[in-house]
Amino acid sequence: MKKTIYNICMVIFEITLPLFLLMGTVLVLTQLVGALIGNGALVLGINNALKTYSIWVASVCAFSGFIMSYCKEKKK
Repeated sequence: MKKTIYNICMVIFEITLPLFLLMGTVLVLTQLVGALIGNGALVLGINNALKTYSIWVASVCAFSGFIMSYCKEKKK
């Protein structure tokens, strides 16, 4: 049972980790570009579009990693 939960969490972790890293990078770089060119609408627009989704994905990734740490088989 532990191995099954570990494998499911690993798949979820492997999907969500690059996804939230990519979303965070796009969010920060777009905000940087918007700040450099002085376009406040761009900064607020990308914030409204991606912030909530990237927080949810990061939370799922964190919880799956946390659960994996408890389901990992102990070395003998």
